[in-house]
Amino acid sequence: MKVSFLINNIYGIGGTNRTVINLAEALSARHEVEIVSVFRRAGTTKFEISPQVSVRALVDLRAGAGADRGADGLAEPTSVVPRQEEFYAQYSRLSDERIIDHLRKTDADVVIGTRPSLNLFVARFTRDSALRVAQEHMTHLAIPPAVREEMARVYPRLDAITTVTDADARSFRENTPIDGVPVTGIPNSVPQPVVAPSDGSRKIVVSAGRIHHIKRYDLLVRAFGQIAEEFPEWQLRIYGDGAEGGKLRALVTDLGLTGRALLMGGFSPIESEWAKGSIAAVTSSAESFGMTLVEAMRCGLPVVSTDCPVGPREILRDGEDGLLVPNGDVDAIAGGLRRLMADDALRVAMGTAALHNSARYDPAVIADRYTDLFEDAAERRAARDTKYRTPKRKPLRRGSGSDAPPAAVRTSVVHTVADETGRLRLTVDGPEDGRQRWSFRLRHATGGDDRRPDLDLATDRAPLPTGATRYTATLPPSALDHLGDGRWRVQMVSAKGEAVHMKAGIRDTRALITARARLLGFPEHSPVRWNLPYAQPNGKLMLRTVLRDEHVECRELTVTDDSITARGVLCAARQLAPDARFLLVRRGHHRAEIAAPARRLGPHEFTVELPLRELVDMRLERWEDWDWWLQPDPRDRRRLRVCHLFEDFPDVKGSYVHPVVPVPDELSPFVVVHPSRPVRVRPYTSVSGAMAVNVVDR
Repeated sequence: MKVSFLINNIYGIGGTNRTVINLAEALSARHEVEIVSVFRRAGTTKFEISPQVSVRALVDLRAGAGADRGADGLAEPTSVVPRQEEFYAQYSRLSDERIIDHLRKTDADVVIGTRPSLNLFVARFTRDSALRVAQEHMTHLAIPPAVREEMARVYPRLDAITTVTDADARSFRENTPIDGVPVTGIPNSVPQPVVAPSDGSRKIVVSAGRIHHIKRYDLLVRAFGQIAEEFPEWQLRIYGDGAEGGKLRALVTDLGLTGRALLMGGFSPIESEWAKGSIAAVTSSAESFGMTLVEAMRCGLPVVSTDCPVGPREILRDGEDGLLVPNGDVDAIAGGLRRLMADDALRVAMGTAALHNSARYDPAVIADRYTDLFEDAAERRAARDTKYRTPKRKPLRRGSGSDAPPAAVRTSVVHTVADETGRLRLTVDGPEDGRQRWSFRLRHATGGDDRRPDLDLATDRAPLPTGATRYTATLPPSALDHLGDGRWRVQMVSAKGEAVHMKAGIRDTRALITARARLLGFPEHSPVRWNLPYAQPNGKLMLRTVLRDEHVECRELTVTDDSITARGVLCAARQLAPDARFLLVRRGHHRAEIAAPARRLGPHEFTVELPLRELVDMRLERWEDWDWWLQPDPRDRRRLRVCHLFEDFPDVKGSYVHPVVPVPDELSPFVVVHPSRPVRVRPYTSVSGAMAVNVVDR
């Protein structure tokens, strides 16, 4: 068969895009598959799509390059999509015409719509030679009543309807019955992760998804706050972006959970971050399916989930591979987390069960269910329509699209795995190598005279049964002697000299969690080395390398209503002098220094209380930044910048958001132009990893 998916915008990001791609690639093992995107607003797709699946767009709205920007009909309203549909404003007379023309001319055997607005088009305008299938990814009763009325009117022309849960299929049949059209629950699929599963040893609770009120991350943060003192070694990490981020950050600081509950921002691919954890948490008030539950389970994590409508109870087997707790109940969420955090054996056993049970969501399994659905629909259509001819195309016999070689090296992604010593292993699957002889190269991101020479890496090449070539290279810790302290682009270079800055795939840096503990536990070793792979906002792979003879790492900050106390470690061969000094240095034209005693906790460890009163009394501007330095021995003029670098993720500044300390401004002799008001003092980590404090009265 030829299967054609109709989707709103495959060039964007979202759960529907991800699951459609998973299914399309799995179906492409036996069928010709295409994804037709109504809109195109970006040059490339955010998710990788196998070349075995063709992708095209109907309306090109790319900034600066879109052929349809300003086209006739673009400003006129749609006549097909109801006003109450969520994406109504995106559609127009132009998009109506393009969609209808596509559906009337398609040579596909099966056309699948992927949201209510598109399913209305599929039902009304798809040519009679094709089967018409509607995928419903939303919870049925979340669809506006006016849209459901239009569905009831138009959907009888469909051949099949799928929902992502059995519960929602029942809801659909009860609330919007469509005579003669079966409604079947078929879950979304999640492929087996590239990353190795969690071993349950790292004391991290992980949650991921949109930072949206329906996800109720506030409940999760409050629940974790209830048990944080019982489990001081545990950390909560929340991955995602969204409009509720500011409120959530404020809650973290209000509860005193800075450094314990981290807001990690968006992260893709997410599998490596699931695998760092030992427990997954889902606290949504509603889930149409629950992709994150399955993703976490496929990485070997037991899940503590609210028993919300409608997906979690169909995914989790309560007490076997996770725990279902009452919806909206903070105490119950805390109780579920406590049970798994306190019992290592139970946690590991449930994680093992989660890994096994989640295999039923493998794309190949779900693709087989869809193939059965297509064949049943064809039989039913043929029985009632003598003009219909069942598809005669022979099934293709090839591997899944997810196993197909990329069309070009520049479309491939590089997976990286770090170990505790700082060694990195880089892997990429590209097309058949031929005469290209691609190899890895690291290129210094700094320009001008400070640029270091490129580092070519010994690259192994191995053919794969799929026709791809697997390239691997190992970057040993000794390579840092060449790389030094800086940032490096990860490139592939051909024998002809073509260089491609590669996209980032999995960055498995879980070993750096142990490496940080070891480095700070035995800080006398020198030089200090650190090597962190990360992705730029454009998705390109970078390395942040650290090589220093001496380094000062801030390992803990305690912020109260009236004080800021820092605890740090001197990573160096020499030791702290008893009278070591902590220095605050003001940036800008009005440079000044404030010194405070660094109280020695051991040969390499110290603590200091920041002199907040002096910071306020000495201010000359309404906004000032003071950088942190350590002078290990006052008899030696050398001073070291205090940093927070040694983490397994790059955005320390965004993840560690510290509360402010209000200090009354008593109008010191230096401050004669600003009104008296509380001055806010806030510690932070700069983008480069250096520690500083901000002093501001606005």
